[in-house]
Amino acid sequence: MEAILNFKQLIAEAKRQGPVNVAVVAPHDEATILAVKEGIENNLAIAELYGDKNIITPLVEEYGLSGQVVIQHDTDRTGYIQAAVQSVREGKNNLLMKGKVETSHILRVALDKTIGINAGRLCSFLAVCEIPGFERLLIITDGALNIAPTLSEKVEIAKNAIDVAKTLGIKEPKVAVLAAIERVNPKMPATLDADALAKMSADGEFGTAIIDGPFAFDNAISVEAARKKGIQSKVAGVADIILVPCIEVGNALSKAIHYIGKSSNATIVIGAKVPIVIPSRAGKPEAKWASLALGALLGRM
Repeated sequence: MEAILNFKQLIAEAKRQGPVNVAVVAPHDEATILAVKEGIENNLAIAELYGDKNIITPLVEEYGLSGQVVIQHDTDRTGYIQAAVQSVREGKNNLLMKGKVETSHILRVALDKTIGINAGRLCSFLAVCEIPGFERLLIITDGALNIAPTLSEKVEIAKNAIDVAKTLGIKEPKVAVLAAIERVNPKMPATLDADALAKMSADGEFGTAIIDGPFAFDNAISVEAARKKGIQSKVAGVADIILVPCIEVGNALSKAIHYIGKSSNATIVIGAKVPIVIPSRAGKPEAKWASLALGALLGRM
């Protein structure tokens, strides 16, 4: 498979591979229902909706989905989240998608070691960004789940992102470890971690992927910026993945790209037994649809 460069190609590939069974939690809003509708109509998803039928049914009827979805009714937030997660545990559904509910609420249940779908791996959050004028998709991690990851946690976060990149057809994913500067400074822990990750990569820790750093953001994505600073690296200017030092940087970066750069962001958590699609509650329907398509592809990993 050729590398997927945009959401149009992403959706086409997910459609080609056929639908996955998805448990949608709290589809109590128009944007989520529209994403489900697009998923069904484009052979991406077979949807089961978990939440309050008094809210869901009018939306389902309004958008012509009657008879095409199953509604599992519960008015209690914890109850419908637990029911959706249980359906995944039982193998009934192989993808979990968030609707109009806070991310922390769904993840608290989904990643619970007793009743959740934790697989014993570190879970991490990724934003896959389609940026106008940018020639490829850009993966940013982790801006929503791991607050201040240690070096060992960054190794796992990187591996999760590399898995996603390979699912997108990128045979040799290039990971830029972000910091404020491009050289190692003992007073800046992010640069020390970047240097350690680069050495692990050189020793083959990440397979065919290449990790290098530290990089400032401009030198990670712009060949011209990297050239002007004389940075010599296979990753400089052509990174597929931006590995951020902390949650604040990842959160701010992905939102800045979205609101200022006008990107569409497909967002997901991986590392559990199945992918968890976590689109923004304020996101546009097309971003939720792209997130669902990404989840559908990753659900076959």
